[in-house]
Amino acid sequence: MFTLHRFASLCCAVGLASTVSAKTLVVTTTDSEHPPAGALSLKEAIQSAADGDTVAFNLPGNGPFYLAAPEGGYPRITANNLTLDGFTQPGSHPNSNGIHAPNNAVLTVVIDSRNGNVTPMAYDPTNPKAGYGDNEFAILGIFNATNVVIRGLSLLAPPVDPEGSNNYYGVSFARDGGGDASGGQVSGCWIGVDPDGHSLTPTTYAITAFRHRSPDGSNPRNIDRLTVGVTKASTHPRADFNVIVPTALPAVLEGAGHRISGNFLNVLPDGLTEYNVALDTANFSNNNQAQGMVQIGRSGNNTVIGTDGDGVHDADEGNVMAGTLPTGMNGYSHSLEFYGNNPGTNIVIAGNYIGVGIDGTTRFTNGVPILNASGPAAAYQVGSNFDGVSDSVEGNLFANNWPFEFFSTLVTAADPASLSFFDDLSSTGFISVRGNSFINNFSFPIDPLKVDGASGFAVETLYTSALDDVSVGVVPTLEVGSTTLFLKGTVPKAAAGWGPTSIDLYSVDLEGITNGAFLESSGLTNAWVQGKTYLGTFEVDGTNDLNPADFSFTFLFSSIPIKPGELVTVTANYPTPDDGSSARAPMSMTSPFSNPVRLLIPIDVLPVRLSIEQVGSQAKITWLGLSLGYRLQSSSSLKNPNWQDVPNGTEQPVLVDLGTEPLFFRMKQ
Repeated sequence: MFTLHRFASLCCAVGLASTVSAKTLVVTTTDSEHPPAGALSLKEAIQSAADGDTVAFNLPGNGPFYLAAPEGGYPRITANNLTLDGFTQPGSHPNSNGIHAPNNAVLTVVIDSRNGNVTPMAYDPTNPKAGYGDNEFAILGIFNATNVVIRGLSLLAPPVDPEGSNNYYGVSFARDGGGDASGGQVSGCWIGVDPDGHSLTPTTYAITAFRHRSPDGSNPRNIDRLTVGVTKASTHPRADFNVIVPTALPAVLEGAGHRISGNFLNVLPDGLTEYNVALDTANFSNNNQAQGMVQIGRSGNNTVIGTDGDGVHDADEGNVMAGTLPTGMNGYSHSLEFYGNNPGTNIVIAGNYIGVGIDGTTRFTNGVPILNASGPAAAYQVGSNFDGVSDSVEGNLFANNWPFEFFSTLVTAADPASLSFFDDLSSTGFISVRGNSFINNFSFPIDPLKVDGASGFAVETLYTSALDDVSVGVVPTLEVGSTTLFLKGTVPKAAAGWGPTSIDLYSVDLEGITNGAFLESSGLTNAWVQGKTYLGTFEVDGTNDLNPADFSFTFLFSSIPIKPGELVTVTANYPTPDDGSSARAPMSMTSPFSNPVRLLIPIDVLPVRLSIEQVGSQAKITWLGLSLGYRLQSSSSLKNPNWQDVPNGTEQPVLVDLGTEPLFFRMKQ
């Protein structure tokens, strides 16, 4: 017992000593090659930094200040818990706008490698399985250092190697078999963008973290819990927003627990101007060609791209991303990629704009599937989980295949079965896709023309575990008699333990139906049917379902403002069993979109006749007639009535407490 107490006291003393010894190193010169006497350069600050230190700036004069990289680049950062903070320079200030407004940060400290001086990331050139090779360089590199924060800097890269033999990165995290580099953050930075907001210097990849292995390929060691942008517990989320442009790939991180939140990715600080790498053949070639927006590898577990939906600054966690061109146009096969998942569970992609600017209407050149949802056991939440927390900001906006004239020849000539919303989706994968806005995307989740075999798996295969019998169909149906008051239809029967089933209602994206019309010759009417605007969710066979038949539904949705003639579509959602039989709980498996129906003007039904009798101190109210969709209301006056819904006033009999004031009742549709 005494030994334990002594050990605890020693730990406290060590922690206190570490905190007391932390210091602030203030950079006072831009010259790292020949710093003046009495001045501190950035090179010297990095070399002398210890665990817990802060590197700050107080450069004399008016910025911006260009800190030309010294020969051989800046030293790799090796101090744990180090913060390199450009916002400490007088005249700098972080962004204060939301993610759907221009980034208004003022950056005055520029880490400038345009002279060709960069940091070698080949920490072990003798090991071919080390994370980085001898052709990989960074403007700033971190090695075996945890919780390093790079903040408030502009980073400019050397001219792109025209032969593609050298790769130039912005910020690189590295570790060997005995070290670690987890928990780092890059925030409030403009990578590849000058402080003027429009002069660009391309990087191959902007932010990297690659695993380390032994020379024989064994003992893999990932780098986990990196944040690009806003941390989960940030107290200044808007100050954490990054602008990363231009680059072949804004972020490629191997490991688990990563967050990509609050960034413009290949979008300039104005939020409306894209930089599409595939269209810039002067700067990118060979292995520098476009590779999407984000790649997460070798684990993928607990990844967040966008909003985590925990109720803390969720509206400031989404990303705005440019589009991606197909591989046949010097592009890539998808915008977001997961590779080598192990197993790839709890992946959240929410609150992002992809292929569209901050205003939600300015379109970017985009023409590929949004995500390669790979991994045989991977589980993806794309959009909201509808848990009642931040649901309205969790939906993604996916705008694709624009301008369609640019892609039409390539798309119409492709194998129709290859045109899927998800690329590389496993037949045993898991997808919850709810509350998003789809504009002109390929069929979700995969093209129904796919069949088991070389062209992929049939769409029915994906839903085998969630449905009782996929042979009778996996897509919900809407009745053509649905009106602006009553939504009617059916859903496939859920498998035992899966449920209760809910439907998500959307207005239809007409652009997708129009541009997907070329697939009608393949038998796919409304081939690109998808939901553009989320309208609401209803539980099938729940208390508000007016149709008592199992797996059929009739919902009164008069509270949703929708015009006669509106085309609507639904998806069905099947929550995973909560008995532990599914590792993906508490997510929901989402069906394809139903064929759309055009809502009709409702037809009046026969009047409902009320019957009221007194039972003790209560009024017992019943009714006769076709009351489907009606609800009971009361008012204390008929002269100036104030009709209010009676609690539980849709199921009879209704018992209402009688008071001294008169009460009047009516049935209202």
